[in-house]
Amino acid sequence: MDRIETIRKRQLAFALGVGIPYFAFVIGIFLVVYLAGEAISSVSAMGFPLHYWLVAIAIYPITWGLFIWYVGKANAIEEEIAETAGGE
Repeated sequence: MDRIETIRKRQLAFALGVGIPYFAFVIGIFLVVYLAGEAISSVSAMGFPLHYWLVAIAIYPITWGLFIWYVGKANAIEEEIAETAGGE
C-alpha cells in the first residue's frame, strides 16, 4: 500500500474518532442549555448566567486543547509511518 494512502486512512480514522464525539459534545451542550432553559438561565457564575459560560466561554479552551492534542497526534502518525517506510 502506498505511504500517502496509509497516512490518509489512519488520519481519517483518527479525525472521525475525535470529530464525531466532539461534534456530539458541542451539540449536547446546546441541547442541555435549550432543554434546561430557565433552570440554567437562573444560575449565575461570576456575574454571568451559566448558559453563557457553557456555550460562549467554556467551550473555547476545550476546543483549543482538543485541537492542539489532535495536531500533535496527527503529526505523530505521519512520523511513525515515515519511520516504518524508511526502514523498508
